[in-house]
Amino acid sequence: MPAKRAWLGLSLLLAALVVLVLHYLGGMLTPFVIAALLAFLANPAVQWMVRHHIPRTLATILSFMVILLGVGGLLLLIIPLIEQEGVELLHAFSNYHPLWNTQTVPWIREHFGVDLSTFSHLVQSLKLHLNSIRRLTTPLLGWVTRSSLFLAGVLFDIVLIPILTFYLLRDWDRLIGYGVAGLPEPVRAPVMRLGAEINKVLSAFFRGQLLVMAALAVSYTLGLSLIGLHAALLIGCFAGLMSFVPYLGFFSGLILALLAMFLQGGGALDLISVLIVFTVGEGLESFVYIPFFIGGRTHLHPVAVIFAILAGGTLFGFVGVLLAVPCAAVLSVLIREAMKRFYRTYSQDMPSSPA
Repeated sequence: MPAKRAWLGLSLLLAALVVLVLHYLGGMLTPFVIAALLAFLANPAVQWMVRHHIPRTLATILSFMVILLGVGGLLLLIIPLIEQEGVELLHAFSNYHPLWNTQTVPWIREHFGVDLSTFSHLVQSLKLHLNSIRRLTTPLLGWVTRSSLFLAGVLFDIVLIPILTFYLLRDWDRLIGYGVAGLPEPVRAPVMRLGAEINKVLSAFFRGQLLVMAALAVSYTLGLSLIGLHAALLIGCFAGLMSFVPYLGFFSGLILALLAMFLQGGGALDLISVLIVFTVGEGLESFVYIPFFIGGRTHLHPVAVIFAILAGGTLFGFVGVLLAVPCAAVLSVLIREAMKRFYRTYSQDMPSSPA
């Protein structure tokens, strides 16, 4: 019993130390957290090559080369298309005021009897003051971009993340081994079992979620392209990326797509088509992509994911957002283990019923 109490006290002290480090050193830890997540995602591929008698350092280098070539090729293919669609969307925004006056305001006045001329004057006034706003913001943006400290920090993180990822990925098994060897013998087996369960949950969530995001981006892009939306690739990729937070990708993508279709001059049927595309995409996510790519292996409810991300961002900033889902997965495993132990102890303490 004293050993268990000492271990519990040490665990609580370690948890408090982690919270203090995240609170005071959150900004500095960002590249380390990103590198650890990238190493965790790439580790199975490296382990597969190691099992096929490839040295781990060489396997890490090969993984890096494949990732860089794949990501670089994808960016070279997609970025010019997204840039073109973004320019077209900005051009449509610049021309929205005549469209608002000639189509939207008369239609609302005719069907609802509401006069939006005041709003139109307000929009025109804002447009007249855009030059003044631009004169104020341009020097600020120029100072930020010229700031040597800001640029040095960004460049340092860009260079540091791949270096940290390489060393963490190369020494991943060794670091895990050091951590396990440092555990007391009585708790080593339970901690290893919980660690394996946590690893299974995190692997299922992160790798499955990446596949779900990619599938949603493709689905939204194809659907919006079929209905003739000019910014289909831009909005489809954005909605797929934002789907990491449950329902955020659906609502943000839907609003942007409706606005883009309206600025494009689409009618009521076009707007309904946008709604159908996102409804079908949400159905595919709920009934096809998540069951197929993730399944029920994570035990993370969407509400729990949303709460964890918001709480992590509020408490620890961007690092908290990055660590929110892993921490939620760890807590879910620990809570399930505690409940199992409670029910096991409760059932053993219950008096047996008389025959």
